[in-house]
Amino acid sequence: MKNFVLSSILLGMAPLVFADVSINEPWARATVPSQPVGAVYMKVSSSDAVRLVAIQTDAAKDVQVHTMHHQDGVMKMREHGELAISAGQTVELAPGGLHLMLLGLKKPLAAGENLTVKLTFENAKKVRNTSVVSVPVRPLGK
Repeated sequence: MKNFVLSSILLGMAPLVFADVSINEPWARATVPSQPVGAVYMKVSSSDAVRLVAIQTDAAKDVQVHTMHHQDGVMKMREHGELAISAGQTVELAPGGLHLMLLGLKKPLAAGENLTVKLTFENAKKVRNTSVVSVPVRPLGK
């Protein structure tokens, strides 16, 4: 963003301003050997309406926003798609609800380690901003 602002000033353009996105209390639960998936949880808020449009981590082949819900007495999980964050609101990604699903783990998530997750948000003007989050891994059952 600094490079864009500097080049915008040099070219006489107004710099683009992005919403203030806050990511709080990120965590992941440790996994057992050969477990192919994991999950990341956190609280996300923004001063303006934004959408989470891309997620990356070196810990897994793919990352998707998933949701869980009860249907006919059975807990079901499915891909949610892009995650909308309304202006001034907090969206909680938590066990049993919305979460980031790590698909194709490259190795087990070990308690005490941290994984890096890159979250790309887009505002109504199609301006994108990426936040890099260090996610601590908690022991199983915590």
